[in-house]
Amino acid sequence: MIKKLSLLLILSLCLPSCSKESIEKQLEEATQRAKAEDPLYSTKDFIWKGLNQYYLWQEEINDLSDTRFEKSLGYTNATSKRYVSYLKNFSTPEVLFKYLLSSEDRFSFIVEDIDQLEDSFQGISLSTGMDYALANIGGSKEIIGYVRYVFPNSDAEKQGVKRGDFFFSVDGQRLSTTNYQQLLFNQKTTLTFGFCKVENKQLVPTESKTLSQLPLQEDPILLHKTLSRSGKKIGYLVYNSFVSKYDKELNEVFAQFKSDGISDLVLDLRYNSGGSVQTAIYLASMIKGTDTNKVFVRQTSNTKMANYWKRDHTFENNISGTPIHTLNLPKIYILTSKHTASASELIINGLKPYLTVVQIGETTIGKNLASITLKDKSQGSKWAMQPIVLRSENANGFGHYESGIVPDFEIKEDVRNLGTLGDENEPLLAKALELITGMPQQSASLRQQGFRRVANRFSLEEFDHCRSLSPTNNRMYIDNPTE
Repeated sequence: MIKKLSLLLILSLCLPSCSKESIEKQLEEATQRAKAEDPLYSTKDFIWKGLNQYYLWQEEINDLSDTRFEKSLGYTNATSKRYVSYLKNFSTPEVLFKYLLSSEDRFSFIVEDIDQLEDSFQGISLSTGMDYALANIGGSKEIIGYVRYVFPNSDAEKQGVKRGDFFFSVDGQRLSTTNYQQLLFNQKTTLTFGFCKVENKQLVPTESKTLSQLPLQEDPILLHKTLSRSGKKIGYLVYNSFVSKYDKELNEVFAQFKSDGISDLVLDLRYNSGGSVQTAIYLASMIKGTDTNKVFVRQTSNTKMANYWKRDHTFENNISGTPIHTLNLPKIYILTSKHTASASELIINGLKPYLTVVQIGETTIGKNLASITLKDKSQGSKWAMQPIVLRSENANGFGHYESGIVPDFEIKEDVRNLGTLGDENEPLLAKALELITGMPQQSASLRQQGFRRVANRFSLEEFDHCRSLSPTNNRMYIDNPTE
């Protein structure tokens, strides 16, 4: 009797194991068939598994549930032929990726070329050296481009292109809402721009310039200077992207500000759409202080990743061993626009518990979210995705600025009166200087009124800009923990 019971016990222990081995073999066969039938099957598998593990909204997406394909098996969700069949039903990796995203998600993206993505994180992109925006003329289909700034040492700078220049054609074709992407966002080595000016309420062609379009690395520190006004030393910094490669150069700018004895700082983030969270922490430390016991930002993830990432990020006192030069300011003036996003917003929100933040310009984009880069490691693949994985809040627990951070003083940049960055009469800087010194800048507003009298027939409303199609536009990312 005992022998019979022992035999039954052995069989009962063996059967599940045999069943598991059989299922795994069937799955492997099904997977191999799927790969043979669909060359991108492995990429689709990478997408589902990556989003299932890291995605902020994973628990809210039914098709990313841990029990979506097999409720009875205890080892993994993907050990199911239903999973294989599910992935095969999607025509491309992009279709699958977009299908799995939350309706709340405005920022996750996927790319076919990881090299291009990683270049963009370091500020490298194909460019003529002009950073520009595009505006409708009087609500028509015709559009005009205007230069916001020019990269130092670029072909555009060498040929005399400057902030505030207008262009209306590219390669001999008039820009319109139907052709501008084809004309401007391409891989050509040169582009010929038709520049113009506004005269007697008309666009008057001035000259054509053929600009080389090359891979350029943009230094995010566009301009920094110390202004002396009304007995005050005022630092001014135009910072256009949170790029980690330039962290120590940024620190040296603050060393100079400290040496100059500045009492006030104007931080111009109007064209800064984000970047590295770590760089934002360094910048905040340069502004406010290096007390590593004080929390700058808190980040939350999905439940399964709750103990994976560091939740609280404090101010820093060094950058890879180099001491941070801090100003310990009680107040800061930050210039923003509708393009200010992500890590830039992190600076504004993260500093508010510790000092007075005076915001001048427009309401920001409203991105309180951070992403990571996940790379498809199947052979020969360059696919990568940048899913949102963390939500951010400041030390006071506030992080609900999805509709943007509203300025204290609203000033919309006027296409027809951009002014010169760093000039005390440039409208946004002029307002900051007025608040700091108590003395208004009259020349900026008078010059603006005069220009409007000349060009009042033109209603110029921005609707797009040169960075809009970049996968890293409006980005905030953290170092990849899976590397």
